[in-house]
Amino acid sequence: MSAEFQRKKLGYFFRILDLNSNSSLQMDDFTEMVEKVRVTMGYDPGDKGHQRITDKAVRLFNSLVDDIKPFSFNQVTEDEWVDFFLKKVILSKDEDILDEYKELIFNFMFDFFDQNRDGYISKKEYEDFYEIFGINKEYCDKAYHLLDKSQSGKLSRYDLMGAVEDFFAASDTTLPGNWIFGNWESEPHAVL
Repeated sequence: MSAEFQRKKLGYFFRILDLNSNSSLQMDDFTEMVEKVRVTMGYDPGDKGHQRITDKAVRLFNSLVDDIKPFSFNQVTEDEWVDFFLKKVILSKDEDILDEYKELIFNFMFDFFDQNRDGYISKKEYEDFYEIFGINKEYCDKAYHLLDKSQSGKLSRYDLMGAVEDFFAASDTTLPGNWIFGNWESEPHAVL
């Protein structure tokens, strides 16, 4: 596996999550993410759906900070993020750790964006995902088409779990999973 290839993808994913573009992940990024999801999904402030996504975002953020940088000031830099995932998760050769993080990130993302909770991500839900994270929509159609292996018009948990695994662990640059978050070779956020 090419460590440089993984480094680029991990940095790209970090910059997707860094919604305020200040080069560190902080609770503010996850709060902004929750607010964007709340508005997109039409949840009222404080209702059950809003509370569910807030709880998931807080748990993910705290878990990441605790694992990457315990005893910190509740922020993680891109270098810390990339080094942690490369050394402790991807290159560690510990399949349990790799599986734990793939599932953590996958479940967080899937549960956020399966708006109607039918177990699939529709094209509209996937487009909303790109919009919420400010991912350049230029790549949305290509990514969705590549990930929808059965060409059913919807992405299953199985389709997306495989894509997350490809994104985080595969060294083959041609695999469809490399496109799950758009073009990893570009900057993630569209110029608005």
